[in-house]
Amino acid sequence: MTILILFLAFAVCLLGGLPILWAMGISTIAALAFGPLSMPPAWLAQQILRGADSIYLASIPLFLFSGELMNRGGLTRRLIAVAEFVFGRLTGGLGLVNVATAFVYGGISGSATADTSAVAKLMIPAMASRGYPASHAAAITAASGTLGIIVPPSVVFILYGVLTNTSIGGLFLAGVIPGVLIALAFMVTTWFIAKRRGYGETLPPPSTGQFLRDLVMALPALFMPVFILGTILSGLATTTEAAAFSVVYALAAGSLVYRELTFAEIGKAMVETISGTGAVMLIVAVATPFAWILTVEQAPQAASLLIHHADAGPLGTVALVVLFLLFIGTWLDLGPAMIVLAPILTPILREAGLAPLQIGVLFTVALGVGLYTPPVGTNLFVVCNIGRVSIGAVTRELVPFWIASLVVIVLLVLFPGLSEWLPGLYGSR
Repeated sequence: MTILILFLAFAVCLLGGLPILWAMGISTIAALAFGPLSMPPAWLAQQILRGADSIYLASIPLFLFSGELMNRGGLTRRLIAVAEFVFGRLTGGLGLVNVATAFVYGGISGSATADTSAVAKLMIPAMASRGYPASHAAAITAASGTLGIIVPPSVVFILYGVLTNTSIGGLFLAGVIPGVLIALAFMVTTWFIAKRRGYGETLPPPSTGQFLRDLVMALPALFMPVFILGTILSGLATTTEAAAFSVVYALAAGSLVYRELTFAEIGKAMVETISGTGAVMLIVAVATPFAWILTVEQAPQAASLLIHHADAGPLGTVALVVLFLLFIGTWLDLGPAMIVLAPILTPILREAGLAPLQIGVLFTVALGVGLYTPPVGTNLFVVCNIGRVSIGAVTRELVPFWIASLVVIVLLVLFPGLSEWLPGLYGSR
């Protein structure tokens, strides 16, 4: 009865157009008020406070802040310059530059939205001026922006680690090879489309001297993910301490190396970080009593029994869960979907034989597809706003990238080593 009230109220709130935060809060109150559970009002406040009371969650604003600082210090422009030297002379060169820049920037920002926004502002106009349709340029940017949640450090991996008590350092390492794999899949897709349609002209090669100057200036950014992972894996710092070090690192790089990071830009970075952090932390806090009710009412066990009764076998079970995640990702934003579903579906995937870190990566990649899928794809809205193109036009261009993502998801299921080998090498499973 409690679960029925909870989900019915949640669905009504969402269909009524309420934000996910209010939908979770109202449905939780409705379940407590009209269900058989008897909890005092103070309990709800305590649960909300407990939801935000985690030292690991403190790393989220720190990673977001360091990414903002690096971008405002001139990082994105220099990464694009280096990527142009490497990929600019290939077919569909600027499209490949777009993916490569998103991959590297994803290792700094930790956020898909930040990754997409930073790259879109420079790459969509540049690609349009070189003969690429704006809708195609926007589609590449929206898809490759999801690398921000897979390439370490990832805010989503931090969230998943806190929710399921999984090693965050291990998740960071587990995302390296899948991140490379997804970037390669998007590059192959971009190259094939450009070859077939004759998009874009190859870029003239820059001088070696200019390339070396750009490379030297980009090195602080390229080294930042290595610095973060190195401090965590060596035991010199926890995830939160590494995030704090990354802020100091970004401040030094932006002010001393790039010399473009002013006090005004630091202030703007703070505002963006507070806005992004507030959106995440409020949902995490309100989702805690929501998830508690699911746990007490044994929703994970009920879901597990339902799937077992389907008698689909281990591989069939994984396929059902992945299809469910892909569907939910198109309707719920990634953060709330992760908060609600991770505690329920992770035990089911473990019973099906998947390894813990493999599950975290699979969860993130599958839900991440929803970021560039209508009707609620955040990345999709970002690129359409910046590129001034319609959602329908970009959606049609995204079909090949959805196919590429599905191929990668299948590989992640069939080959656990893609996500488990590197953490196992460093003893971070």
